[in-house]
Amino acid sequence: MTLHSLLITVLRIVVGTILLFAGIAKLTSFSIFIADVAAYQILSPGLVKPTSYLFISAEITVGIALCIGYFSRGAGILSALLFLIFSVALVIVLLKKLPVNECGCNNILFSLLDYFGFSISTTPNWKMVFVDIVLALASIGVGISKQQGYGLESLIGNMGRSDTTV
Repeated sequence: MTLHSLLITVLRIVVGTILLFAGIAKLTSFSIFIADVAAYQILSPGLVKPTSYLFISAEITVGIALCIGYFSRGAGILSALLFLIFSVALVIVLLKKLPVNECGCNNILFSLLDYFGFSISTTPNWKMVFVDIVLALASIGVGISKQQGYGLESLIGNMGRSDTTV
């Protein structure tokens, strides 16, 4: 077990868990999430619902892929793209000073940070932009790493390389 493999595995699982739980939270309160997306005033009204479905599907799918360690490079890049989109949307809301009370970013990370005394409001703020950028950078690290750590991909790869000579 190398330190690099362990670090990539931890990053992959942390980012994947954040995305997975965020997607599930949005799915369980889908009508609220649609209203949150509409409040950003970035999309035309006809695109709000399909885009909401797309983001939830992407978060859950990419989250699962990262957690189990399958298609890790692609999932890492897609994860970075999601976090960068979230960052840009938050920056637009903050610069326009839109009255958005809920970011639509329910996730386990905020609960954990609250537990450890680092309170992050769910009203759009610059701390959220910073967190999204850090998560995007972590995701890029997973996406460009030559080693993908320990997961389903490495298990399948090791099974294919086993020595079968007798």
